[in-house]
Amino acid sequence: MRWAHGFVTVLTNFVIGKHGPAKAGRHDEKRPASRRTLRTDDGAKMMKKTSFLLVALVAASAFAGACAFEQHSNALAPSGLGTAVANSTPGAASYVGTWASTQSVATPTPSTCGNFQWQVTSQTATSIAGTFSIACAGGLTISGSATGQLNGGNLVSISLTGTANFLIPPCSFSLTGTGEISNGDTLTIPYSGSTCFGPVHGTETLHRRTDPQPAPAPPPPAPDPTPPPASPSPSASNDAIDLSGATIHNSPSDVARWPATATITRLDLGANGVHVDFTKKDGPGSWPDVPFLTPGENLQYTLWIVLNINGRWHASGCIEFWRGLDRNGGPPPQYAQNWYYDPSRWGPMSGYQPAPGEQVGFLVTAGDSRNNGNVIVKERSNVVVVPFPSGGGGTFRF
Repeated sequence: MRWAHGFVTVLTNFVIGKHGPAKAGRHDEKRPASRRTLRTDDGAKMMKKTSFLLVALVAASAFAGACAFEQHSNALAPSGLGTAVANSTPGAASYVGTWASTQSVATPTPSTCGNFQWQVTSQTATSIAGTFSIACAGGLTISGSATGQLNGGNLVSISLTGTANFLIPPCSFSLTGTGEISNGDTLTIPYSGSTCFGPVHGTETLHRRTDPQPAPAPPPPAPDPTPPPASPSPSASNDAIDLSGATIHNSPSDVARWPATATITRLDLGANGVHVDFTKKDGPGSWPDVPFLTPGENLQYTLWIVLNINGRWHASGCIEFWRGLDRNGGPPPQYAQNWYYDPSRWGPMSGYQPAPGEQVGFLVTAGDSRNNGNVIVKERSNVVVVPFPSGGGGTFRF
């Protein structure tokens, strides 16, 4: 601030001194008595000089109050190492980002400035560059460009050039210094320079602003468990398994849409074959016989099995019954070899033998459904589910 007071003193001596230009630093000079009485034109000159003094005093006061460069100016605060490093060298430390003075002035006073920022926007192997700005009292702003030369290690030579925009014409200034970077985010730099009003110098410590690390992404949710096969939810036909979700093999594929006109009342999975009772097996309204192979041979209904294989239901009409046949199909442990043994016809069902206690479905359909045989009426029973028996068999009533 001493240069500002000296500047005001020089202007004062210029006005109240001799009629010629004032000589800076000669405050004790005596004026001759013959010059103490001013003529009329001397009075006019004195008024002009007084007016000039007032204007100069206002400008000097504003500059001194708004930009106290000697008081550790934050103009050197590297402000803003951005998130992207332009032209950076792979493997080199990055200084791109926002650097700001550690001493912050919330509201600048006539003798201080605040909000010093240096935005470093680009970096090469040997240099950094960006812009800076300073906010001073009265809403005045000083801004300019800043470059730095990386000298190896932690040293960086910085050069700032800019303009104090509140003066007309604007007052240009420049600052230089060699700073030291510690811990990767602290810059301490002694600086010096000059403005249109005189020299400036100081030391500033800056910190690079860092954004908080984002919270780690939550782990991906566990995959949903494999849904169980269609649950045995009761329907209008009391099906324990929804056949519309099952894969049909070697039998009419539209069986799920056949009306369930019959109800299974007893299922005996015996060691000597299967016996099944249902409401349309005998008597008036029973399912009609259909021709089978040679004339005079007839079939009445087909017994189906429904298996859960790898989480999916598979179904097929496997065992044919003619009217009056009591049992057919063999013992439970031989269903895989007697009922659905050909991979070309039964696909994944072929060779699959249910384990004792496994839930297995059964139904009957009118006519011959094995190998998509002869069908006169498209009717079926409800689907029942029972725990598969062991070799001794099992009987189930519904």
